[in-house]
Amino acid sequence: MTLKSWLLSSSDESPSILLTDGGVSTHLEELQDGGEGGFEHRSLWSSSLLLTESGRQSILQGHFDWLEAGSDIITTVTYQCHYGVNGAGQQQDLVVTSQQMDQMIQHGVELAKMAVEKQSRPAYVVASCGCYGAALADGSEYTGNYKRTTRIDRNGLADFHRRKVQVLLAQNPDGLALETIPSIEECYALCDMLSLTRTTSSVACWISLACQNGQLLNDGTQLSEALNVFREQDPKAEKIHAIGINCCDTLHISSLLEIITKDMAIQGGPRRGIVFYPNSGEEWDAENETWREGTGCTSPTQFVERLMHAVQTIEDTWTNHAPPNTSPPKLIIGGCCRTSPQTILQLRQAVDAREQQMKAKGK
Repeated sequence: MTLKSWLLSSSDESPSILLTDGGVSTHLEELQDGGEGGFEHRSLWSSSLLLTESGRQSILQGHFDWLEAGSDIITTVTYQCHYGVNGAGQQQDLVVTSQQMDQMIQHGVELAKMAVEKQSRPAYVVASCGCYGAALADGSEYTGNYKRTTRIDRNGLADFHRRKVQVLLAQNPDGLALETIPSIEECYALCDMLSLTRTTSSVACWISLACQNGQLLNDGTQLSEALNVFREQDPKAEKIHAIGINCCDTLHISSLLEIITKDMAIQGGPRRGIVFYPNSGEEWDAENETWREGTGCTSPTQFVERLMHAVQTIEDTWTNHAPPNTSPPKLIIGGCCRTSPQTILQLRQAVDAREQQMKAKGK
């Protein structure tokens, strides 16, 4: 079954939850000299590793680590690949040509596919595409305030994403993840871009939003407004097959998912899945480019407990608001920054235990 077919399925026979990986880039940092090495180019972050053979081997090892932990989905190390930004100082810091960037993106998908092929356990490969703020490398994905450093508009944002998405899709991944989207304007831009981008019928696409609390995007827009944009711009779910949240604090995840689930249950419309993969909640010091000690949820056990509580929140909300005898959305869950393979291993165990309990109850 393709990932897209699974997301859109209402069958109770297939798994109700798939696990994606965790903090891909922060795990790769740990593999680089115990976290002290960092990445060569700030504007490319972990994608810098795609430039060298030793870096590509590190990426391959990272993929193996997530697969061994039990991930059903691995994401490519292409989050921060980009072809330049408009009007920002980082544009002068580009270290590769467009042709080299094409090759980096190709390598990114090939490495993920290679890792899956070398494992006995089947898994999906999802191509990662970060927000415009990720390319700015100034922390603006945490604010959604791009106009502080650039004058980019909705059309410019669509153009920024278009070439990268086209190159990613040309590598035939199982899915495309448009991640950490912090602003309503970028939501509109992604819909514009997808409407003009030719995709194969089997490729799944999800959009995951970045939120500052239990109800607002990072730019201050109500989450419900973003959901309205997706429903209005893609009313038949022809381009967007799942919606969700990533890179936010686990403390907010249940509240955010309650909003998404209730919206899907009450508004109806085409079936879509829900994705969520929060970060550890540790605070990023953009000025000093480091994580603030003593912040966030650094215990894998506590992280997993909060995600499983969120799963139950989705089920309860669906039961309370959806029409009778309708199956809840399929779920893709995992971790973002600073979540480790150990976290995903514990999450795998919790999800498997839940699936067995559901089967025993005849659900």
